[in-house]
Amino acid sequence: MKDWRICPRCAAGLRHGVVAGEDVPRLHCPACGLVLYENPAPTVSAVVERDGRVLLTRRGIEPRRGMWDTPGGFVEAGEEPAQALERELLEETGLTIEVGELLGIYPDRYGDGAPTLNVFYAARVTGGGEGEPRDDVTEIGWFAPDALPAELAFANGERALAEWRLWRAAQSATNL
Repeated sequence: MKDWRICPRCAAGLRHGVVAGEDVPRLHCPACGLVLYENPAPTVSAVVERDGRVLLTRRGIEPRRGMWDTPGGFVEAGEEPAQALERELLEETGLTIEVGELLGIYPDRYGDGAPTLNVFYAARVTGGGEGEPRDDVTEIGWFAPDALPAELAFANGERALAEWRLWRAAQSATNL
């Protein structure tokens, strides 16, 4: 949106600056008054654990093609987050999952800088065997918690895995 130059409502030129009633500069149309807000797109991802290992997928598309990532994707209009996560895991890995606890919600940016709001859940596999790379995934990997890749495709995935480690430690402590 930052590259937009023409108002989608009236075709006048857009400007970036302070708008009446706002305290931060916004992209807006001085001719018709339209204000274009840079709202984040919602995504869902999972920290899937099986037999003490965590599922990561290697990205087959840009941005950050070839890097390891937590499986997930964008929520479609009208879709519940848990349904979106189940759909994304099936599309990318062929695995069916049971969505568990909410691990966290993290703001980030995707590719060209578009803002995202990333919702992470713990999940467990309920079907699909070992899974297979599909859709925009080129490889599936199961990693021990102490052998995770040093860098993931997105900072939100790294934050979620850090939260998962804390959550997992708390779960282990309560099961003693």
